[in-house]
Amino acid sequence: MQYSAHSYSVDIVSRKLVVAGLFEGSSVADMELEALDQTLEGQIKLAVSTGDFKGESGDTLFLYGKTGRVLLIGLGKPEKLTPEKIRRAYGSAGKQARQLKVKDAAIIGFKLGETAIEQTLFLQAALEGFALATYRFAKYRSRDQEKHPDMESLTLVSVDDALKAITEKAVEYASILVDGVTLTRDLGTSPAMDIYPESLAQEALKLAGDSIKVEVLDRAKLEELKMGALLAVGQGSNRPAVMIHLEYDPGIADAKTFAMIGKGITFDAGGLDLKPAAGMRDMKTDMCGAASVLGVFKALEKWKPGCKVHGFIPAAENLTNGWAYKPGDVLTSYKGITIEVDNTDAEGRLAMCDALAYAVDTVKPDAILDIATLTGACVIALGHHGTGMFTNSDELAEVFEAASEPTGERVWRLPIWEEYSEQIKSQVADIKNTGGRPGGASTAAVFLMEFVDDTPWIHLDIAGTASEQSYSYVPSKQYATGAGVRLMLEALKRWSEK
Repeated sequence: MQYSAHSYSVDIVSRKLVVAGLFEGSSVADMELEALDQTLEGQIKLAVSTGDFKGESGDTLFLYGKTGRVLLIGLGKPEKLTPEKIRRAYGSAGKQARQLKVKDAAIIGFKLGETAIEQTLFLQAALEGFALATYRFAKYRSRDQEKHPDMESLTLVSVDDALKAITEKAVEYASILVDGVTLTRDLGTSPAMDIYPESLAQEALKLAGDSIKVEVLDRAKLEELKMGALLAVGQGSNRPAVMIHLEYDPGIADAKTFAMIGKGITFDAGGLDLKPAAGMRDMKTDMCGAASVLGVFKALEKWKPGCKVHGFIPAAENLTNGWAYKPGDVLTSYKGITIEVDNTDAEGRLAMCDALAYAVDTVKPDAILDIATLTGACVIALGHHGTGMFTNSDELAEVFEAASEPTGERVWRLPIWEEYSEQIKSQVADIKNTGGRPGGASTAAVFLMEFVDDTPWIHLDIAGTASEQSYSYVPSKQYATGAGVRLMLEALKRWSEK
């Protein structure tokens, strides 16, 4: 999709679907929609004055004039507005545009926020919501493609020349974010027949550029490095495990270093502790943590935070054959910690522990993050409405909580008390890979924490948010949501500036 910013003119809005938002109790003049209303021969004023359109949150009304269709959307009371409410309001508009098979759309900008930063955030959220709602995954659809055209262009129209620079900045940021989320959705929605460790590595290599380097560690290298946990997870598949290493360098002397690890289990059958059919159906999405890291790197070349960023993706298929690892096996991790396999379906933490330890050892980051569709327990705790956050750093918690507000990607801090570490103690090895059903999300987190030493660390469990959301800008429950991309980018920006 092509994004652009323009000042208002009849030519700019003609032959497009025009989306205009009104606050509850506002007038055409308040929203500077007089010029647009003239092309509609006063229909907006009439709809407001008659009470047919009140501007309440969720209100929509189609109007028709000389230049085409205008969709009015209600934004509710301005004092209660947040970027996420804007995102969802314009997501509803984008959803309607997709249903109408619209190819070109224009959003009329609005004034809100006391500072340029706040104004940019609100306009950016409007663009994100609309654009993300128009997403389609049509790669494998061979029929009726012409009946479901993709959106080709989205224009943010400024009715006030004073907002021109802000409008351009909002378009720049929104387009970067949407591109990153789109890549993440594409990868997470693609079937495991096409996305497996080697092909995921190929997707990563496509991101290499002026400021991004990509290296792929193959099975021979993993064996040399003695990554026994990751290798064990992948040994039940004919497709060997790999480790993908991406590096973004802003070219700033003495820049801080941030590392992120994304779980890359490209399909999870559960290993010998085989999942039931219903639980296995959507396990192509078990690599959404890895997809989110790749979505972040897709954006980094243009987003350009002022810190170095390393991405590590341990990629493997957790299948079952004659070589598959077994319950009761004892694995030796890269760090040297021995792990009793209590359940082969708790494989993500095994793959990620080697990546965490390797990242700490090799790039010595100032902070480290991991993101994973890790536990069903987190879905039980938070549903599909928030991401579980675990951390040994109050400072990192504050950064991510602050980043969650403008992005709408909610996080909720869950405990990592010492008692959870007791649950993963093993009688035959240093630790075991599960701690039983009670506190399952927290025992998984303390398992990972064993591998980061004293590095400030944050773990994001996106098992509930990587799919199955019903927000307006997530157009289908069958698609990966792209969870974590916008959150991590905003957090990186804030962390690099501290």
